[in-house]
Amino acid sequence: MKTYILLFEGYVSFEIMLASYFMKTQGDIITVALEKGALQSYEGFSVNPAVLLNEINSSEVDLFIIPGGDVTASLHHPGLMYFIKELNERKTPIAAICAGTLLLGQAQVLEGRSFTTNAESEMRAITVQGEYVNEGVVVDGHIITAKANAYVDFGIEIGKVMNIYSGPEDLEETIQVFKYFNDKS
Repeated sequence: MKTYILLFEGYVSFEIMLASYFMKTQGDIITVALEKGALQSYEGFSVNPAVLLNEINSSEVDLFIIPGGDVTASLHHPGLMYFIKELNERKTPIAAICAGTLLLGQAQVLEGRSFTTNAESEMRAITVQGEYVNEGVVVDGHIITAKANAYVDFGIEIGKVMNIYSGPEDLEETIQVFKYFNDKS
């Protein structure tokens, strides 16, 4: 399984770390940038993404994760908007958290869908598509959206959509350990 994670200058790494950890247990994590060069996360981590967006074939993507952070520069990137639309048409799971959801709005892929975000007013300045739901995480088909403080539930819900749990016991253990810090050992 191949999980692609979009990175950009000022992305918020904590919002996607648990999701990437869960998905790493199932296959490859491939970091993606819109242009060459090192990027710095909001927390100050310097990273060199593995590939550029224009090097990816959308048919190879099993999951596309979009973190929050300052998405301003990415909002008007035509290649990214086309790529998100293409993934949506293929019904490839797309997971966006916090301000990352604004990219889904800009790509106009929220028609007839429910979503959540920390940036509702900013979203409405971008699009009138979709129905905002004041929840931590909203899963609507292949689109997963979350508020920043729901990053644990975001990771867990991505795992459900991607069918990574071996059964109900595995899911419950994951919830107990990562959400409630309740380790039975």
